[in-house]
Amino acid sequence: MIQSLPHFEQQKNEVLQRYRILNGAEVHYAGQIAQTAALAFGVPIVLASLNERYRTWYSSDFGVDARYAERLDQFCMHANLSQTAFAISDIRQEPHFARDPVVTGSPKVVFFAGAPLRDPDGKRFGTLCLIHDVPQPFGEDKLQMLQSFAGIMSQDICVRSAARYAVRDLIEAEHDKSDLFDLAMTDPLTKALNRRAFYRFAEREVLRSSRHGKPLSTVMIDIDHFKKVNDVHGHAVGDEVLTQLVACVTRNIRDEDLLGRLGGEEFALVLPETEPPKAALLANRLREAVGDLTFSGRDGKFGVSISAGVSEPTFRDIDIFAALERADQALYLAKQNGRNRVELAPRRIDSTARAVA
Repeated sequence: MIQSLPHFEQQKNEVLQRYRILNGAEVHYAGQIAQTAALAFGVPIVLASLNERYRTWYSSDFGVDARYAERLDQFCMHANLSQTAFAISDIRQEPHFARDPVVTGSPKVVFFAGAPLRDPDGKRFGTLCLIHDVPQPFGEDKLQMLQSFAGIMSQDICVRSAARYAVRDLIEAEHDKSDLFDLAMTDPLTKALNRRAFYRFAEREVLRSSRHGKPLSTVMIDIDHFKKVNDVHGHAVGDEVLTQLVACVTRNIRDEDLLGRLGGEEFALVLPETEPPKAALLANRLREAVGDLTFSGRDGKFGVSISAGVSEPTFRDIDIFAALERADQALYLAKQNGRNRVELAPRRIDSTARAVA
């Protein structure tokens, strides 16, 4: 109905698909760093022990049995006390760790090494930990390599963190843009295209129809005796009638069709690739559908009817105005002929319009 209108959810999904940052299924790629570290150091377990803020969205580990994951993570948090890379060949010799459940039981931690994970400002947010169940020699060269791996992982976390904020900002910007578009292009009450937007998109359809030799029809719609609805039932009920009318029309037209509120109870349709007789059939279906609607008024339930006029641009028309004028005159004829009907206008309205209702 509203051509080229950006829908926020669609735009949001496109942002997420482009950046694939917030999708939890993508986090497992960070595990490649842990896997590479395990291969480089010849250890069966590598784990990134992170502060809670980062742990909720970043995960990088290798060889961690799910049964002992929480226990290992708690154990590795002890490494956060170290400000530099370290390695303990046999942690069973350390009184502080010797009785820890992961040392005395599964997964039987013996060798333990780690290096701090930091942001560009030096703030510590975790530790990259290496674990083995047998003692391991670990010289200065391996400490330097471990520090290098920690730097790679730190950078990965920081880039992902920055990207998360960037995606959030992009989503908020798309949301704002959609809101502004709605304000500029749609009628605030009914959400149909406003007058300016309708003419803008309609002119585009007229030019496309002329260029490709495709049929195009216009329909003018007016609610019969709408003033009486407002006078008898109040403007709030009148607004409800307008809103439900647009919802009803929207359900019965195609996505490529244009629906605009031109003012008050007057609406217009532009139907691409539709000849006037078929447009008249559609207008009659809309008339019947609107006739089935009921509303709650001051004196109980009531209904409304609509009248419509159908026309088409001529080969001379370069905009939609002439066709809408002919459709409006056909609408006037429908009113004269008793309302609740559809009139199809000839190309020249000075001829007598023929009724199709």
